[in-house]
Amino acid sequence: MQFPEALVEAAIRDEIIVAAKDRPPTKSGWRPEVDSPVAIRVLLRVEAEIGIELPEDTIPPGGFDDVDTCVKGILEQSRRLWREKQRQQGETVS
Repeated sequence: MQFPEALVEAAIRDEIIVAAKDRPPTKSGWRPEVDSPVAIRVLLRVEAEIGIELPEDTIPPGGFDDVDTCVKGILEQSRRLWREKQRQQGETVS
């Protein structure tokens, strides 16, 4: 079975867009593009989509500076954990 790359990337990007609409503006006017609360929402969405549990250290302290860094980091971690889970279940993975 192949890792659902497109599904996971779409879920990450979608959750970031939805979360951004829900966030109030900051007093200082600056924060990382994907702050910790948004990143947690993203992790929960990915976990629900593909049935894995991502560790909290997937998110760097304070969040991700930009969307692409977030997508890349969470995709890499998700891919690795998904493949491990598939191997444990005796699936052939690619």
